[in-house]
Amino acid sequence: MTEEANSQLRLTRDLGDRGPSLSQRLSDRLDRLSFASPFHRMRLKGRYPLKLVAVPEDPIPGDPAIGQRLKGGRLFRDGYGQGMLEARLDAPDAPASWRQWVHGWGWLRDLAAVEELNASEIRRAEALAKRWLAHYHEYDEEGWEPSATGRRVLMACLHAPLVMPGHDHIHRSAVLNGIARWARHLERAAPRMQPGIGKLEALAGLVGSALILPGGDERHGRAEALLGEALAALLAEDGSALARSPLELARIGDLMLTLSAFHAARAHRPSPLIARTLEQVRTGLGMLSMGDDQPSPWHGGQPSRAQLRRLGVQPIPQPPGKGSGFQRLSAGTLTLMMDAGPPPPTRVSTQAHASTLAFTLTDGKRSLIVSCGGGQGEGGVRQLPAELAMGLRSTAGHSTLVLADTNSSRLPDGGPRKLGGVEEVLVDARSSLEGHWLEGRHDGWRRRFGVDHLRRLWMSPDGTDLRGEDQLIPSGRGLALNRPKGPLPVAIRFHLGPGATATPTQDGRGALVVLPGARAGQDIAWAFRTSFNHAPGKLSIEPSLFLDSEGVIHEIQQILLTTLLEPGATGDVSWSFKRQVKAG
Repeated sequence: MTEEANSQLRLTRDLGDRGPSLSQRLSDRLDRLSFASPFHRMRLKGRYPLKLVAVPEDPIPGDPAIGQRLKGGRLFRDGYGQGMLEARLDAPDAPASWRQWVHGWGWLRDLAAVEELNASEIRRAEALAKRWLAHYHEYDEEGWEPSATGRRVLMACLHAPLVMPGHDHIHRSAVLNGIARWARHLERAAPRMQPGIGKLEALAGLVGSALILPGGDERHGRAEALLGEALAALLAEDGSALARSPLELARIGDLMLTLSAFHAARAHRPSPLIARTLEQVRTGLGMLSMGDDQPSPWHGGQPSRAQLRRLGVQPIPQPPGKGSGFQRLSAGTLTLMMDAGPPPPTRVSTQAHASTLAFTLTDGKRSLIVSCGGGQGEGGVRQLPAELAMGLRSTAGHSTLVLADTNSSRLPDGGPRKLGGVEEVLVDARSSLEGHWLEGRHDGWRRRFGVDHLRRLWMSPDGTDLRGEDQLIPSGRGLALNRPKGPLPVAIRFHLGPGATATPTQDGRGALVVLPGARAGQDIAWAFRTSFNHAPGKLSIEPSLFLDSEGVIHEIQQILLTTLLEPGATGDVSWSFKRQVKAG
């Protein structure tokens, strides 16, 4: 008799998920017009604060490399720079990420990462703040965008000694008055925003201002209530994120750490909301962590090791929450994570990946199978060539099957998502003394080509054997919009981790994958085998790349299986990885 545990899930994408509606976009536009009106300027008036109640200590370190450029007088980030004292802050040729960094005063955090700033360097930062305040004293659609405004409030409070060192009382009053006016703007603007990390940044600024400006206790209660509503729209109780992105979870955690520092500056414990959210983030990231102690870069990017350390994340062996869309298999030293859900809703994520049924795999702390990475990092969206940024999000950028060189889901690019792609995923997970089974089926190509993708995985109890099968099954449900008249190309990719090398076998049906070993003179090797069950196929070793959490690009290899799918036929490819020790 065997002990067996079963789990069956059906995960669906919101069929109304096409981004903001026309009425929502019109409402947003009307809001922006109203913010530029004299009536809104009247709302921004109020009591001038004379001081900050306290100056919190920033728990998030800046980028020392950017800080050194700032120390030298250059506003340089994302490959673009200007002199601090003559910079055009609304430069149209600047990357959007650069302008957001300038408007959010993120340069204060980076400058603070440099030790031993002299008086002239601090005066230069003060002068830049003066120039910004002069140029954006009144509402500006980009400069006063709510998420940038929220970050600016936090940075001005955290780094007050840099931005208003004390010798210029007129400037000090201007900064304090600016913080108060920005907070009043956020009271109106933040609640109207769509759910997402931007809304959290805006509300974090509102909460921070209420904690640090005198007389903010009443505003603090309202702000935390709004923050709680925004968090509830993004996080499940088990730490699962609606955006399905480990990096976004870490960014939420960093915001909560920052607000904890504001409470600490007031000699308070973090509020129950902040403490609970931090614990949810730690749990969610811990359950997504692989053998190398990091989550894989799903749907946007991967938290850096520094982020995980400061958040106190520890790997948790239990599977991710049922609503997370991820499934874990683990035995021995082997850990596998599969993206077993539809892409996240467009309304909360513009960085979704077409990665349904892709998996990553680690052997101990070594990466065996990876995706190609994500286009975002700790500092936000990376400045990558458009083709590379989209390639990282594509189905081909993940270790899964690709049909007819098309993504399993159409990728949102900031506009409405068109019909097509994964709308339903069926998952069946089982464990017994004989091993661990995981089966997933998605409908991403059903409308376009009339087939579903089914992936079956089995892992041995000792974690030395992983077997898989990929099937393309004609679907009797729905009406295919593009009935193929000829065979369709099929590709199954296994992107190998950095440092792994693959050598094909003489019969062309396998490869030996060698990972760097933990001990000198010994390598860890995995024997890969494949079988093309319904049509002739080919195995080849091709180049690929991996963009890590620090933004470094690694040249890697991929095992590529190619075959053809005949119209109306079933495609079936089996494969396996078996562990062995190769003596050096």
